Amino acid sequence: MKSNLSQRVAELVANGWEPVTTTETTASLTGRRPFAWWLFLIVIFLFPLFGGLLYLIFWVATSKATVFLHVEGEDIAVAGDKWLLDLQRDQHEAYVKKQRLIKEQGFLKVMWPQLIVSFGLIALWIYLLKTYW
Repeated sequence: MKSNLSQRVAELVANGWEPVTTTETTASLTGRRPFAWWLFLIVIFLFPLFGGLLYLIFWVATSKATVFLHVEGEDIAVAGDKWLLDLQRDQHEAYVKKQRLIKEQGFLKVMWPQLIVSFGLIALWIYLLKTYW
């Protein structure tokens, strides 16, 4: 395998992609599309009993993403779900920053707003279930 191709494959594997096939000049990798948390919450709110389960089944069935890499001269050409690679690259810097802050300041100091929102949504869901059942 060419060194620049193997370096790119190693970078993608570090981002959660799994290699399926590799040759000297090509590689294909699979991964999953991001989970739509807001859509999941809306589905749970609209269909409290089985909505979440149905959305999880739908996501597992439709979220497979594939990327194909091949060497063209000195460059690596990308085909397939390239938008997902762009999304990961854009979010990587924010992810690294958040991880650095968690390491420096601690989990609770950095993540408390997300925890409050999560617990608030769970409490609201339980309240709505108790009220209407």
